[in-house]
Amino acid sequence: MEKLFYIALVITFLFTIVKLLEMKYLEKEWKPLKTVIRDSVIVFSCCVVGLVIFFGMNGTLSDFFNIVTENKVLNPGSTQIFTDDPGF
Repeated sequence: MEKLFYIALVITFLFTIVKLLEMKYLEKEWKPLKTVIRDSVIVFSCCVVGLVIFFGMNGTLSDFFNIVTENKVLNPGSTQIFTDDPGF
């Protein structure tokens, strides 16, 4: 769970740096720091929620497709390949 927060912190840090560079070089107008912090908090919360949903659904998506198609989804790790001469 703490890895999710680290990933969200890295994404938020990169967003804040890009936002500051945008204000300095592209817009050439400084916005209040309150706005930048608010945007960073929104990005952090969206990252955490998105990562929790993404990692929480690990494995359940294939189960969903098993129910919809009424047959098993092929697992590429368990596929057998025969490379010998046929026995018939």
